[in-house]
Order: sequence, then structure tokens, then C-alpha cells
Amino acid sequence: MKRLLSILLALVMVTCTMAALADAAPEKIKIAYISKMLTNPWFVSEDEGLTDAANELGVEYFGLDANLDDEQCNALIDNALVQGIHGLALTITNQGNGPSVAAKCAEKGVALITLDDNIEDMDGNPIPHVGLPTKEVGYLGGEKLAEYAKARDFFAEGNVVKVIQIDAPRVTVLKPRLDGYMEALLANTPLTEADFINVETSECMLEDSLAAVQPVIQGHPEVTHWIATGVNDDTAIACLKAIEEQGKIPLENALFCGLGGYSMSVEEFEKGNDSYMTIVLNPYLEGYTAMQLLYDHIVNGVDLPMETLINGTVATLDNWQELIK
Repeated sequence: MKRLLSILLALVMVTCTMAALADAAPEKIKIAYISKMLTNPWFVSEDEGLTDAANELGVEYFGLDANLDDEQCNALIDNALVQGIHGLALTITNQGNGPSVAAKCAEKGVALITLDDNIEDMDGNPIPHVGLPTKEVGYLGGEKLAEYAKARDFFAEGNVVKVIQIDAPRVTVLKPRLDGYMEALLANTPLTEADFINVETSECMLEDSLAAVQPVIQGHPEVTHWIATGVNDDTAIACLKAIEEQGKIPLENALFCGLGGYSMSVEEFEKGNDSYMTIVLNPYLEGYTAMQLLYDHIVNGVDLPMETLINGTVATLDNWQELIK
């Protein structure tokens, strides 16, 4: 009987000890990513980077798709905060909602970092951001477009050259890319600011960009040579499709520069399209880096840098296979 009591007492002590250890065990870090459009190849690649870094660091991670819907984005953020996340990576659907999101995260003590589209807090201070050096990247593309345009004699007497630029004004990170393109083209060609045609759209995705640019292309039959500066691959491909649909000029009399280097760019290169180029970026590395920064901040108390920039390289028909994996 005494032996049985001793065994039972030992079991109770072991159980209590295990419970105490469980209570003392460090809480698993939980980090969410809310993307404005997680079906887009760019954001899919970011999600993959976040996922791989989370697996390496032992972080509980989940990615959520706002599907370009402001209400859905806000609801997903609120739900993630209720679930007790420690950190949030965010590509918001509407930058104007940034201050309220920053306030919610601050109230909950949740570390916040933005990807691609930056936001500010209620006092106008920037939130830590991972993205691309927007103006510099555009300048890279503009220099390459100028090089190709001059090599193809775009500026010979009698030619009418216009540059078409598609923007989504409410996404403030896009305009500096277009500024970079413009500066490089103005510096390296005879073009003037009057030769630039600006088109506004809602999101700069393929469908809305195509619908916006089609009437512009149709409305300028006098143009003999087009140059399209893309804030992403979608806008460049939209211009390409619109010019092909118009059927007025041969493709060699047009140049298009995308930005991203994902599947729609690969399709153009595989067709042998030497009028198309794209600035190859690394959304995977952006996501991977954001997860590392959040983890170091949450676990090790390392300050989040206000800006982490990851540059790109221009891919053409000659070198795209080396740059796009």
C-alpha cells in the first residue's frame, strides 16, 4: 500500500512539474500577413518568402487575402488582432486607412511593418517599410527604354513619339516609379514633358489598366512610336495589348517596360518579344526580410528599420533567363 501511495505521489509531482514547465514555456510567436491581392503573382511570391522565413524561425504564420476590398481588409486586420498576433506584415488596400490601422496595432502592442505600399500613423510618421527604391527603379527602366529607342531610330525626323504612363493616384508608392522613368527618358532622349500621356486607373492591375488605356491609344492615331513605362508588369502588358488591338503600328515601333518579372513577362519573352523588357525585382526576398525583421524586433528587441529597400535589374529578351527563375 505504501509503495502504491509513493507511486501515486510521484505521478502527481511529475504532473505538476510538467504543468509548471508548460506554463513557463515561451509563447510561440504568431505573425500574420494581410495582402491587398494575394492571388497576384507578386504577392504570392512575398507570401512564399514570409512562409519560408517563418518555418525557419519557428513562427506561427498565416497569410490572408483582402481581395482589393477595403472593408474586407479592415475586417481581416481586426480578426488577426483578436487572435493575439505579435506582428503584422501588411500591404493595405487603401493607404488612407493606414493611420487607423497603425493606431490599432499600437494599442494592442503588435509590431507592424508594411510591404510595397507604405502608410503613416495618426501623426504623419512613417511606419517601418520593406519595398523597392521606387524612383531609382523607375530610372533604371527609363535608361533602358531610352537606349532601345535610340537604337531603333525612334526619334528620326517625321516620327511622332509618345510615352504612356498608367498610375493609380491613391497608391502613393507608384508615382515615384513614373517620375524615375520620366527623368531618365528626358535626360537621355529628345522627349519633352509634353510627350508624356498620363492615364489614371484604380489599382494598376491588368484588367482595369487595359480598360483605361484602350481609348487613349485609339485616340492618338498620329503616334508612330509608343513607349510605355509600367509601374508593374500589368500596366506594361495592358499597353502592349492595347497597341496590338489598335493594329496601327508594328510592334517594333513600340517599347514596353514592366516591373516585377513574373509570369506575364515570361510569356512575352517566350514569344520572342524584343520590344518588351521588365525590371526584375525580388518579392520573395521582401517577404523573407519582413519576417526576419519582425521576428528580431519581437524576440530580441531590435528596432524595426524605417526603410528596407531591395533593388532590381532590367531583364530583356537577351538576358531574361538568367534573371527570372
